[in-house]
Amino acid sequence: MLHSVEVVGDKVSATTLKPLVARKLDTLVLQSKSTSNLSELLIQHSPVFIKTYGPGGVSTASFRGTTASHTLVLWNGFQLNAPSLGQVDFSTIPVFLADDVSLNWGSGTSTNSGGLGGSVNIDNSNRFGDGFHLDVKRTMGSFSTFGSYYTVGYFGKQVSVRVKAYRNSSENDFEYINHALQEHPKMKQRNADFVDYGVMPELSIMLKNSIISFSSWNQWNDRKLPPIMPNVGNKNFEEWTRDDFSRNFVSFKTFWATGSLQLKSAAFIENQRYFLEVHNPVTNDLVTGINSTNKALVLHQIANLEQTLYQTWTLKAKLQWDNERVQSNNYEGEKRRDVISAYAAVSGEPFRYANLNLTARYDFTDGKPMGLFPTATFSYQLPFYQPLSFTLGYSHNYRNPSLNDLYWFPGGNPDLLPENGRTVDLAVKFSLQEGPFKLDLRTGGYLSKVQNWIQWKPSFYRYWVPENVAMVFARGIENHLSASFVQGDWKVSLSGNYVFTVTTDESEAAELQGIKGKQLIYIPRHHGNLFLNAQWKTWNVSYTLEVTGARKTSYADEVYYILNPYALHHVSIGKQIDQFRLELRCNNLLNTDYQNVIWRAMPGRSFEVLVEYKY
Repeated sequence: MLHSVEVVGDKVSATTLKPLVARKLDTLVLQSKSTSNLSELLIQHSPVFIKTYGPGGVSTASFRGTTASHTLVLWNGFQLNAPSLGQVDFSTIPVFLADDVSLNWGSGTSTNSGGLGGSVNIDNSNRFGDGFHLDVKRTMGSFSTFGSYYTVGYFGKQVSVRVKAYRNSSENDFEYINHALQEHPKMKQRNADFVDYGVMPELSIMLKNSIISFSSWNQWNDRKLPPIMPNVGNKNFEEWTRDDFSRNFVSFKTFWATGSLQLKSAAFIENQRYFLEVHNPVTNDLVTGINSTNKALVLHQIANLEQTLYQTWTLKAKLQWDNERVQSNNYEGEKRRDVISAYAAVSGEPFRYANLNLTARYDFTDGKPMGLFPTATFSYQLPFYQPLSFTLGYSHNYRNPSLNDLYWFPGGNPDLLPENGRTVDLAVKFSLQEGPFKLDLRTGGYLSKVQNWIQWKPSFYRYWVPENVAMVFARGIENHLSASFVQGDWKVSLSGNYVFTVTTDESEAAELQGIKGKQLIYIPRHHGNLFLNAQWKTWNVSYTLEVTGARKTSYADEVYYILNPYALHHVSIGKQIDQFRLELRCNNLLNTDYQNVIWRAMPGRSFEVLVEYKY
């Protein structure tokens, strides 16, 4: 006989209105890209523009017209941006290791400093009561590309254990057209093979009113770097990167009737090595020799409090301490930095159909106060037409210079000021659900100004020095579409993004250089994507379109400094057979010839087969 269960909850508000400053990627999208890296996921399913050097190469994000250093990346609330370089290589983050991926922008980034453009959040969730779980994926593709992905776990009522492990490798020897040489010959990519592998064990324990969690993300990346198109003739060179890291955290979260408290502690150990040797093809003399090593230890301590105050009003507070230590042969001695941050947010419904969120953060860097950084977000749903709502937001944030900016030898500038950014944005949402049909349309615009923008400039001493010289003004329009239709054995979903971005340097220094008002290099004015997926019984078909507009690679006006716009088409078809799933994918269906970064080769049409077993 079943025991009686009593369910107690607060009165449901008349509105479930949420501020339009965040978006969680759909579970279907994560499943379809589970054997890809995070850069491919964001290129095809988000408004974020990814600057990529090709398979196995560096991939960085441009969020709302800013640079890679202005996109904050968080893993379960802990910052992943390297303290040395200040950015993240998205090609080294496998989607397979994430349970949820979400985006924040504007006032949605107020909990942390650094996200002047926006933030990408990678989270792992606790699961209990599902019993034994096994998931094995194998992929085989063009250019001798192989992937293996394993998940094994047991989710009990009080104890949950899961281990994820993967290995991905490729010869990466695709053919491409070399536009840097006369007659544009077809060539094969060389010195581009790579192998990545990692393991992530997780443990969660549920007590009476608490959960204790532990997770350890360990990864190794070994990648050779191919020459750019004009240099393919020089074979007397060697270039590669080898990285490894161990990111570990433990969390204790306790609940009570009206709130919760979470204490988290993390230790991130990261090693990076970059090697380059270039010899004269005639004399074999060494022309360029670089052997750069970086060792980082980052400690994070976070306390999160959530408390219901009155009716719909809640309080969120966070106290955080980050300690960064880097040893590098590019610095003089070990460099350290301590950042202490206090954050508070109050949100609720000041009146019916409205939501107000006010936040404030105060930081100290190495004991020096950085100031008060407030945000305000107001959302309202039209009472006479409830499918329509809007959000108006203001945010103030900053970013500390990276340790490379401060201490690189020679050229580092310890007198750099933090970059200071303010953003105003307005978004409108239209939601409709009629029977089996559901529609979600969002459009909005933003104005963002970043002062003390850091630029590296050539100095009198013939090496480059970073300076706070730019004042960057970014503005744009963002559009998002999500629609689904479910009827009988059919399920069809459609999603897409289109972004128009204008980012210019409006500083006096830019005016003196004659570049004031010109679009920043490598930031496209137009960027978009579309994803269509159809399921019928055990069959699945999907189509993906990604479109990137023209990008300047120099502030000069010559045509050969502009990368042409391009559109890529990808299709897949899959079949579920009992506990097995088979899928065939074709990337770049039309074999489009394109460049994302100047003189960096990109693959044409390629194929991949996926076999998955799930128990």
